[in-house]
Amino acid sequence: MVFTLIVAFALAIVAAIFALQNPTMVTANFFGYLVDGSLALFVIIGLGVGFLIGILVMAPGRIKSSIANSRHRRRIVELEATLEARKSAVESRSSKEPAAPAPKPVAPVPSAEKSDTDPLSHS
Repeated sequence: MVFTLIVAFALAIVAAIFALQNPTMVTANFFGYLVDGSLALFVIIGLGVGFLIGILVMAPGRIKSSIANSRHRRRIVELEATLEARKSAVESRSSKEPAAPAPKPVAPVPSAEKSDTDPLSHS
């Protein structure tokens, strides 16, 4: 935003300097109409028209992204509220229920060694 403002300000200064240095009168033909004016005036008008066209081209995308951003912000607020509700439900449930006793350790399974009675072991 600040960078854009600096660039626009620099462009305005350059346009003003150009207008002061080019007072030459010219005739422009615009759709059959002959218009007399200074060269700088026509260049600045062209610059302004280009600026307006740029704004009009960018506007739909900016509007679309701002609508999407506001929709996402609302969804984030909804999800945060749901998360807080679930956290409080879990905390209230855990405070009501006593802690479960620790499970008893299971005896280790003896390792499978070769035995004489095992029909699948072949020596």
